[in-house]
Amino acid sequence: MADFKTKLSLLAGAVAMFAGSAFGQATFTGTPVSATAGFIRAEGTTEKLPPITVNITGAVAGFVSLQVYIAPGLTITSQAPGSPAVSETTATANTGSVINGVVSGATVTFSNVATTAGTTSIVVDNIRVNASALAVANGVPTGVTEQVFLNGVNATPGVAAPVTVAYALNGLAAATSTAVVTSNTVCAGSAVGTLQFNVNIPENFSKAFKTKTEEQGTSAVAATSGTRFAITFNNIPSVTKVYVPAVTATPTLPITGIATAINSPTGAFAATTPLTGTLAGLVQVTIANGTGTVYYELTTPVSAGALETLTVPVYFVTASGALTAPTTAATATVSFAPIGSTTSVPNFVNGSSTTTVNGSTYSACATYLLFPYVTNAAGFETGIALSNTSLDNFAAKGASSAATQTGTCALNFYGNATAASNPAAFTTASIAGGTVLPFTLTSAAGANFTGYMIANCNFQYAHGFAYIVYSFGTSSGTAMGYVASPFGVTGVAARTLAAGTAESLGN
Repeated sequence: MADFKTKLSLLAGAVAMFAGSAFGQATFTGTPVSATAGFIRAEGTTEKLPPITVNITGAVAGFVSLQVYIAPGLTITSQAPGSPAVSETTATANTGSVINGVVSGATVTFSNVATTAGTTSIVVDNIRVNASALAVANGVPTGVTEQVFLNGVNATPGVAAPVTVAYALNGLAAATSTAVVTSNTVCAGSAVGTLQFNVNIPENFSKAFKTKTEEQGTSAVAATSGTRFAITFNNIPSVTKVYVPAVTATPTLPITGIATAINSPTGAFAATTPLTGTLAGLVQVTIANGTGTVYYELTTPVSAGALETLTVPVYFVTASGALTAPTTAATATVSFAPIGSTTSVPNFVNGSSTTTVNGSTYSACATYLLFPYVTNAAGFETGIALSNTSLDNFAAKGASSAATQTGTCALNFYGNATAASNPAAFTTASIAGGTVLPFTLTSAAGANFTGYMIANCNFQYAHGFAYIVYSFGTSSGTAMGYVASPFGVTGVAARTLAAGTAESLGN
């Protein structure tokens, strides 16, 4: 900023020095510099500023030079189509003169722009800047200004007042996830036909998302691509495959934008080939160590008068029983792409708009059974039977309608106020689907226990029966029995009750 002020002081001195020789020279006229301000993406390093119009008048035709200063001092990143000293920036006069500028830091110089003896309008365009150097915070957006210095052999030196050309805002609003599935279970897995969650990618201002043509604008130098997006998945189980659409669905008006999955975040557009068969229209995301990224490019323009949201549905395929334990929620991190490229236009940084959202989860398959009274004290014994009913013939052709599972049950005993006074937890042998495991309380808890027992079975559809006998093994013994009460739901913490609600047990 100090350097910029120094330059302006020198320019002001030049104006004063040459003021006496202004006869027949070009000078600023009317509104010297005008612009229609717009928004640029604060995450972008190659953001194209809106054009400005410079108006000058003179008594003779000739040539002038313009120096354009960007403030704050953002680095100009316009491309160089030929010689490294010449950029894609242009100064186009109504005389037909078109001059490419020479860039140096935050300044671009246009030399020998042809003028007329009357009024000459010069449009300065295709100035790209690294907007990521701006601090973006809540409140008033950060403004970017351009200031023009007029000079040359046929000009009276002059400095026009700064003109605001753009405001920097994040181009991405915070991503969200919707339709998140929380009922997946380890034993059942998931099929490709089941939507797991949507990743929603919203604009933060109108036309922040652009096609390749829109990114290029009026420049003679082609943009590398349209606006691209990265969705990085994390916490994906090793046995889970992830699929997303090759092309996002045609949206409902007024939303118009459509994005296409691409092979790489950099380089020329190359659409990912969609799968066929039962996976028709989808592409698989390559997952390594629980992480994988898919890239999309905007290929159909978004609406000019609306903030748009691109929606990417996510599908998992996980074989039943393939997961050994519940997993943390899958996540999706959304950002612009590419990030850090030195050759791509547009290009971005990993800024404050990068958002991580939660996706679907897998819960353990479990059944909780309450045995409210068990005893083996004072001549009593309790016989217990645990049934794994995950095998049945309710589906077509006699096959099981449930996912047939195998697992154990952890038995926990409660009867004394201090946990250390209760028998230690006991884990049963494995119980296969379609079988029953009978045992006695003594075999699991030892002798002389009276209290209640909770069985935590790591499979669905467990059921239990208890029978209490006196003088077990004699003809004079008496017995009574009851069915254990299931409680809790797979995927939901057992006995987590809302205020004022009663406990729910079932049989």
